Amino acid sequence: MNKLYTEYAQLYHLMYQTFIDYNAEYEFYQEILAEFHCKSILEVACGTGQLGRRLVDAGYVHQGLDMSAEMLQVAREILPGGTFHQQDMRHIQLADAFDAALITARSVSHLLSNPDVIQTFAGIKNVLHPGGIVAFDFIDAVTYIPHIQANPAVTHVVDTPEGSFKRESQYLFNVAKGWQCTWKSRYFQQVNGTDVLIGTDEDELRAFTEDEMELLLRLAGLKVIKFLKRPSYAYDTKVVVAQR
Repeated sequence: MNKLYTEYAQLYHLMYQTFIDYNAEYEFYQEILAEFHCKSILEVACGTGQLGRRLVDAGYVHQGLDMSAEMLQVAREILPGGTFHQQDMRHIQLADAFDAALITARSVSHLLSNPDVIQTFAGIKNVLHPGGIVAFDFIDAVTYIPHIQANPAVTHVVDTPEGSFKRESQYLFNVAKGWQCTWKSRYFQQVNGTDVLIGTDEDELRAFTEDEMELLLRLAGLKVIKFLKRPSYAYDTKVVVAQR
């Protein structure tokens, strides 16, 4: 697990509120939940609880799951009394069953091997009611790889109540690894007009094609209902709705 989701969890919480429009995120997924008459939701890789809070406020029965204790600590502050589980999404063990599972923020792209993807979604299938759905976004290889080849370095600057921060990202694509890239980042805080380095990070991300994802889901026992294209703060992604 990279530093962004552990020791930089508070920084993630500050910066990603400016990257992601969580109200729009909620409205997008709420339409899917309403279409399939879902009431109980498992949010996998729930992060700091921004989407979960909106789901609970709207009356959904929500449980969140994340691997990072630091992210869940923030989530419990955002959603006091919420139900959260610290688990690896590849090894989900829950007593309850749900109408739907959500995985947002391209978290699936941290699953680098086919066995990890299949195991994750087989585990999710096992905690869905019959006819239940999983909806998630992923990095689309067809649009993402040309994008990072043309834009290998990206800078994001954000202003928050706690100060101004900057992230410098570098994306290194290696065809030998399949549709995978190394994401290197440096984080700065502005102090008296000067950018002061506060940390560095590195992670591996995987992109998928639609055909690839559909086959992996089929091997996990899920049927794809539809693919949707969704704009994102950095690059467009694909959203999948699949059913048990």
